[in-house]
Amino acid sequence: MEKEKLFKLLEKIESGSATTEELAQYNQLYMHFQKAEDWDTLTMGEKQKIEKEMYTSISEAIEVPSKQKKSYSLFNYAAAAVLLITVSIGFYFYKLNPAVVTKKQDSKAVHIHDRPPGGNKATLTLNNGTKISLTDASNGDLVKRSGISITKAADGQLVYKVLGPAKNQANAAMEYNSISTPNGGQYQILLSDGSKVWLNDASSLKFPTVFTGEMRNVELSGEAYFEVSKNEKMPFTVNAKGTSVLVLGTHFNIMAYPDEKAVRTTLLEGAVKLVHADDEAFLKPGEQGTIKEKGGGFKVREADIAAVMAWKNGYFLLDNASLPQLMRQISRWYDVDVVYASGNLKDHEFVGEVSRKYSLMKILKILELSGLTFKLEGRTLTVK
Repeated sequence: MEKEKLFKLLEKIESGSATTEELAQYNQLYMHFQKAEDWDTLTMGEKQKIEKEMYTSISEAIEVPSKQKKSYSLFNYAAAAVLLITVSIGFYFYKLNPAVVTKKQDSKAVHIHDRPPGGNKATLTLNNGTKISLTDASNGDLVKRSGISITKAADGQLVYKVLGPAKNQANAAMEYNSISTPNGGQYQILLSDGSKVWLNDASSLKFPTVFTGEMRNVELSGEAYFEVSKNEKMPFTVNAKGTSVLVLGTHFNIMAYPDEKAVRTTLLEGAVKLVHADDEAFLKPGEQGTIKEKGGGFKVREADIAAVMAWKNGYFLLDNASLPQLMRQISRWYDVDVVYASGNLKDHEFVGEVSRKYSLMKILKILELSGLTFKLEGRTLTVK
């Protein structure tokens, strides 16, 4: 009976004729069937097929030309969002308490202008202080000096290569370079030892042009994903915000932004040792180690790998993310300053995934489904 009632309500929602009370009833029934084991494929349909249909519905709603949008009511957006929530999986959806969706009649975001998504943007600083804009530099060799060639590859990757025998480098004076990405920038680096680093927005990495001695030490501010080349004789260490990550050869992500309250290290492959002052912890694949600025030691838990790696794979993937967490990501990627009209807004939580290739306005249209409104003036984004 409950499933039958759910589908009758769903038909009304899809047609746009559901009342506020019926939306509330639908929300209650949805919460009852949201667990995967409650899904009845025979009577409720194939999840993947419905997911695709709902993705198309919301995409079409968002892409309606401006002249047609006036006749496409906000309720239709809400209905599309509700349909998407029904399958408990999918592309864009949100969670609100106590109701999953609400019916709104007021106007939405004030769109003064748009801001494009970020891309491959970075600045390389050489040991002598020379700065090279990788955003503007042509592909090909950038620098050849001190037994090292630095090349900007066609795919945007920065490549370090040792010239000549390694023994000639052992006695050379160690030189450090640094690469930094701005808000709205990201970049990939191939270090001279063969290790690969993907640098997220508003981040920087300081590293030696050639690794010599007993350790391979680099310094990180912000966020980066590492695929470290294995060398048992020369362990690799990342120093980030007071935390050291020691590895031999492994894949891991470190998030250590100045405006975040914790340093999070997530291990995908291999093994790492975390050290912070007198505290230490060991991670196994699939685990995340977190230590907060205020102390308290490391906390190790099972990681949501998809959420951690979303930025590298081109998405904002939100796992019950709070509004401040989401807006910090948006602030860095679209280079905007976020302000809140009310402190109560920070209680919102979001679930789902959104492409980082979208412009800011398209992202905001999706977030508006949660009942939020936005005002963009210059680089200031106000959340209401």
